[in-house]
Amino acid sequence: MKTFKLIVLLIVSIFTSSLNAQEIINIENDSTFSTDYRDGAEWAYCSKANFIVGINNQEIKDDYGKFYQINIYIHNCSTEPYTFDPALVRSELYKSNGDTIQLTVYTNESFQKKIKKTQNWAMALTAFSNGLNTGMAGYQTTYTTQRVGNYTYTTPVTTYNHAAASTAQIASNTQMALMDRQMKEDRAVREEGYLKKNTIYPNEAIVGFMNIKRKKGKIVKVDIPIDGEVFSFTWDVSKKKK
Repeated sequence: MKTFKLIVLLIVSIFTSSLNAQEIINIENDSTFSTDYRDGAEWAYCSKANFIVGINNQEIKDDYGKFYQINIYIHNCSTEPYTFDPALVRSELYKSNGDTIQLTVYTNESFQKKIKKTQNWAMALTAFSNGLNTGMAGYQTTYTTQRVGNYTYTTPVTTYNHAAASTAQIASNTQMALMDRQMKEDRAVREEGYLKKNTIYPNEAIVGFMNIKRKKGKIVKVDIPIDGEVFSFTWDVSKKKK
C-alpha cells in the first residue's frame, strides 16, 4: 500500500482541490482500507482482488448544478487486462429519516448531454432576445411639431433604416457565433479528465473524476464494481465545512 500511495501522490494532486471535501467514514478493523490527506482533502483507498482503488469526494457547484465530484484512481495489480466501465458506478443517499435515494451518477456522455441541453436553452433565449432587438433596430421614430392657431401638435414619424437593421443583424450574428464557440470550449474543458471507459493493463492505472447529482442527506455511498468485486465507500455529508 505504501508503494501505491507514493505512485498516486503526484496523480491525485492534479485532481484534488480545496473545494468542500467530504469526510470519509472509516471502516474499522479492515486491513484493506486506509485513508490519508492530499492538499487538505481526504482520500480513501481499498486494496483487494488484485485491484487498488483510491477515491476522493468533494462538493462542487457550477453553472450546471450542484454535484458530488468523485475523483477515482484504479490500479490493476493482476496479470490480466481489465476494461473498466464508469457506467456501472452507483451511488445512494441515506437520509436522516431512514429513506434511501438512488443518486444520478453522470457518465461523461450523460454529463455532456446535460451541459448541451442547458447551453441550448441559453442559446435559444439569446437568439430570441437578439431577434427582437434586431427587428426593432431598423425602425427610427422622429417627432415633428406643428402649430395650428393657438395649439401645438407633436406628430411621431416612423421610418425604416436599412443600414441600422443590417448593422444590428451583423452584431447579433457575431454574438451568437462567439457564444457558440465559447460553449464548445466550455464542454471541452469539462470533458477533460472525466472518467471514461478504459482497458487497464497489468501494472497500469487510470484516473479521472465523475459527477453525482447532489441532494441533501446524511450519508453518501458510492459502489465501484471491478472484476466481480464491489469497492464501496461512504461519506458523512451532513456536516458542513467551515
